[in-house]
Amino acid sequence: MNQRLSPLILILFSIFGLGIQPIWAQKITRNPYLQELSPRAITIRYRTDLPTSSHVQYSINPKSFTQSKIKLGQQTEHILRIDSLEPNSTYYYRIITGNNLSLGDSTYFFKTAPKPGSKDKFSVWCIGDMYPGITQTNVYEGFKKFAKGNYTNLFLTVGDNVYGGGTDADFQTNFFNVYEKGPLLKQSPLFPSIGNHDYDAYSKNQDNPNMAYFQNFSLPTNGQSGGLASSSEAYYSFDYGNAHFICLDSYAWGRDNMRIFDGPSEQLTWLKNDLKANKHPWVIVYFHYPPYTKGTYDSDIVPELTKLREILTPVFDEFNVDMVISGHSHVFERSRPLNGLKGPSSEFNKKINWTQNTSGKYDKSENSCPFLFQTNHKDKNGVIYVVNGVGGATGNPRAGYPHPVMEYSLAGKGGSFYFEIENKRMDAKFIDEEGKVLDQFTVMKDFKPRDPISQTINYLDKIELSASWQGDYQWSTGEKLGSVKVSPTEKSSFTVSDPQGCFQEKFTVDVNPPLSIQQANEEINDAFDSLQIYNLQGQKIKDYPEAGRLSQRITQELNPGKYLFLLEKNGIQKVLKIAISPY
Repeated sequence: MNQRLSPLILILFSIFGLGIQPIWAQKITRNPYLQELSPRAITIRYRTDLPTSSHVQYSINPKSFTQSKIKLGQQTEHILRIDSLEPNSTYYYRIITGNNLSLGDSTYFFKTAPKPGSKDKFSVWCIGDMYPGITQTNVYEGFKKFAKGNYTNLFLTVGDNVYGGGTDADFQTNFFNVYEKGPLLKQSPLFPSIGNHDYDAYSKNQDNPNMAYFQNFSLPTNGQSGGLASSSEAYYSFDYGNAHFICLDSYAWGRDNMRIFDGPSEQLTWLKNDLKANKHPWVIVYFHYPPYTKGTYDSDIVPELTKLREILTPVFDEFNVDMVISGHSHVFERSRPLNGLKGPSSEFNKKINWTQNTSGKYDKSENSCPFLFQTNHKDKNGVIYVVNGVGGATGNPRAGYPHPVMEYSLAGKGGSFYFEIENKRMDAKFIDEEGKVLDQFTVMKDFKPRDPISQTINYLDKIELSASWQGDYQWSTGEKLGSVKVSPTEKSSFTVSDPQGCFQEKFTVDVNPPLSIQQANEEINDAFDSLQIYNLQGQKIKDYPEAGRLSQRITQELNPGKYLFLLEKNGIQKVLKIAISPY
């Protein structure tokens, strides 16, 4: 009984006796995902099987990790807020557990948001109703085929992130395990919205601390990503570049025991105040329940959808919202810009409620020019409504499908929604399970083709002509850039159009003859009271203010070429055109 224990066993007993786990025991059971992005900060979350301190190393240089964020203590749920970052910059990061590298390579990186108001291009991927199964997997794979490795700046969801009761295990199996397979979760900051199925295993009250959705996501409730603080993770807003995003909870009861479609509520008041405070030109709102649909749900019949439409759409009209994205109905639907329709589909009048007379597809098909929005003419803009409930679930539409406000509708097929914003142009696409684009539209803000422009230049001068829109170009000169430089020697006209033929701008360039002289005397009179010498571009080369004569000395001082000699004798001016030979 007096056998001596081996040194290794003694060490292990000591470690476990102190309640300290051996450093090699921790494993990452939930790979990192990104939240609460801003120009100078981001939140990185991950999970380990055993408690350990939280530790992330990060750097702009993927080969030299010079900065760390550490949270001491023992935890399995790791939430690290990294700040003091540079805007619009790429950072590589890696996870450290027990002083050992656990996860991290050149594919683990994120890009901070640009400075507020930036006009640079950014991209957004959005999915909804991610019912688990082959369709969900195919939708994600289809998007990866479409993206071709290009970075996606933001990842949004429109609710029903999971379907198996909304438990933590459900989120792990059917959300995190799915979207960590590829670049998205570890590279693109996630801003989710909540749906009815996310509440399945819990009371239908917002911000329930025991609910898996609120435990698993860190959301910008205090305005840390821009926008007005909401003090609720069920709804919030954030800014990115020159766009303002608003996420709503269209299902559950708030602290005031009101849902957003029940009438005046804390959430509705916050929404209006947030919209009033916004200064960015683009406004995108997203949530779960759709105001208009004839998919697997009918917004004319379902009371919650009817009330939602009556309460929210006038707010969107009033504050010039550009696009509303929702889910719940397991189809894809996309409207033309819409204004003033609070009632059922039977009250729709396309001459009144549609504000644009085009499909917006901008794909060379008939009547497909872009939607043109004007900041100062709200009634001429309208709101584009997108129903994107096919991230995993699909179904058969209801009677009356398609809804008459919709320009494009598709049932029975999975897909996702993707859009890019650059300055005052937005391009949006619906992508199917194969990575193909089935629907698309373009919005141009504050653009109207200009009336013909006339300009005047001097002989042999150059002038730059520029199109006033953002996109593709076809000049009458054959060039395809946004601006061209021309140097006509006589009055000329130039045109630029977009390749779709939706708009054209015309420029007329008048050319002044050299020194505004129509004809120059070729005879030489070598006596002068004063002499000025110009090149053919009208630039003065020499000035002889005293009387003299043309001589070989004067001409030898000039480089070979053609010149205009302006002589004055006895108050009379003459212009001589003289060529200086190199021989």
